[in-house]
Amino acid sequence: MDPQLFIKLSISLYWCSLLIYTSYWVIGFLGRGTRFYVLLGGVILHSLSITSRGISIEYFPLTNKFESFTAFALACFIVLLCYSRVESYVYRISLFCVGYCFFVVASVFFSMKQSYAPPLMLTIWYILHVPISFFCYALWTSSAAAALARYFSEGDKRRFENIIDFGFQYGLIAFSISMIFGGLWGYVAWGSYFLWDAKLLWSVIIWFFYATCIHLDYWPEARKFKTPMALVGFVILLMTYVGTSFLIKSSHSF
Repeated sequence: MDPQLFIKLSISLYWCSLLIYTSYWVIGFLGRGTRFYVLLGGVILHSLSITSRGISIEYFPLTNKFESFTAFALACFIVLLCYSRVESYVYRISLFCVGYCFFVVASVFFSMKQSYAPPLMLTIWYILHVPISFFCYALWTSSAAAALARYFSEGDKRRFENIIDFGFQYGLIAFSISMIFGGLWGYVAWGSYFLWDAKLLWSVIIWFFYATCIHLDYWPEARKFKTPMALVGFVILLMTYVGTSFLIKSSHSF
C-alpha cells in the first residue's frame, strides 16, 4: 500500500475529528448521552487518524511533536469519556480544554507530514514507555480539572475529591511502570538507565510530588492541601512534558 495514501487519510480524519471536538463546545451544554456520543465519535476518528499515521510509517506513530501533542490530547479525551457521568461543567470543560488546546496547537505549530522513527526509538521499551506516560499526564490533568470544579462548584464536593484521589493514585502507579520501561529504553538507546538530563530530572520531581500527594491522607491536617496540590501538579506536569522540550535542552526533544 502507498504510504502517502495513509498519511492523507490520517490528515483527513484529523480534520474531521477536530470538527467534532469543536462542536463539543456547544454539545457540552446538552444531555449526557448526546455529548458522550459526540465525544466518542471524535475519539474514534482521532484514533483512526493516529492508526493511519502508524500504517504509513510502519511503526508506532509517536515520532515527532505533532504526534506527541495529538496523542496526549487523545488521552485527555478518553479520560473525559470515562468520567462522562460527572455532571460538572467546570470539570468537563477544564479537562476538554486542555486536550483541545494541545490538539489545535499540534496542527498550527507543527508539521503534519510523516516522519520516521530514528534508531533510538526502535525498541519495544519506547512503545511501552511513551503511551503510558501520556495517560498518566491525562489522569493528573483530570485531577487538576476536578480541583477547579471543587473550588467553583457548590454542593457535594466529595465526588471531586474522589476524582483527584483516583488521578493521584493510578497516575502514580502507571507513571512508575512507565519509568521502569523508560529506564530500559534509556539503556538500549543511550547505554544507561539514568542520565542527568532535564526530562529525567523533571520526571523524578513529578514522581516525588505525586508520591507526596497520595500520602497526605495519612496526615489529617494536610488533607486540605490535596486540592491546591492538584493544580500545582498540573504546572509541574507542563514543565515535565512541554518545558523540557521547548525551554530546556534535553535528549528527549524530537
